Amino acid sequence: MLHLFEQLDIGMDTALSVAVPLISGIAELIGLLIIVVSLLRTTYHYLRVVLVHDDYDYHLEMSTGLITALEFLMAAEVSKTILLPSLDAVLLLVATFGSRALMSILLRVEMRSERAERAEAKRDERRAERRAVLESSPFWPWKGGPGSPSGEDKPEDAGPRDME
Repeated sequence: MLHLFEQLDIGMDTALSVAVPLISGIAELIGLLIIVVSLLRTTYHYLRVVLVHDDYDYHLEMSTGLITALEFLMAAEVSKTILLPSLDAVLLLVATFGSRALMSILLRVEMRSERAERAEAKRDERRAERRAVLESSPFWPWKGGPGSPSGEDKPEDAGPRDME
């Protein structure tokens, strides 16, 4: 029975030594591909914004791509440490994970603040448009148009309750 467990251990070690480098290599390749695609897309949209005055959030595009790529690269680092369980490898993983996590957090904070600013600017713009439409309407309450509550167009035969 002990011999069977030893054979299973050797088999698992062999499987891990083959699968882990493959998995980490694929994860690194996907992360690099995401960075390149994000860079190309961001460059395209940046040029459209500059040259054609298009309205597109290219910062968000690049930040989202970098965050996704960092997650794939962190997965590759974690999978590499499975094969090298030494203290140096673990310390390298912790340093890499910490720096990438910090970068990811900073990018997310930047994305949220930019989104919030843009959303607030769009809300203000929509409010200004609605206000302009209402002010051009003959029923704007402060203009004293028909049906306005300002009291300028009160009928002559208003009852005592309406005169207060």
